[in-house]
Amino acid sequence: MSVPDNLYYTKTHQWFDPSTKRVGITAYAAEQLGEISFVDVEGIDGVELTQVQMSGDEPTSDPIDATVESSKAVGDIYSPVSGKVIEINGSLMDEPEKINEDPYGEGWLFAIEPSNWDAEKGNLLSGADYKAFIESLK
Repeated sequence: MSVPDNLYYTKTHQWFDPSTKRVGITAYAAEQLGEISFVDVEGIDGVELTQVQMSGDEPTSDPIDATVESSKAVGDIYSPVSGKVIEINGSLMDEPEKINEDPYGEGWLFAIEPSNWDAEKGNLLSGADYKAFIESLK
């Protein structure tokens, strides 16, 4: 399973790329959801988001107002960093399958301008740590 080393990850299976400021769901999450049939990220355009907080392996913060649906489930989306959404991937509305096909590229959900990156990046997992985390779930 693909886990790029240049990204940061959450235990809720989102990734953040500090160079592009993009956020998406991981290949593991996309695989678990199955074929993605619907994505709606319009409700978060320009919204201030808060970094997901965890208690053990369970999120203690609420998901953001975005929807990813598949034949298996509706996936909750959390923000890996705090900040303002500066761009949404509107093409996913017409082509939700991009998440399954290219979760770390064309399947990104939104871009965010981090407001507290230096303090929050320590709460995220490296690629190696995320790989170990998903292995522990099997």
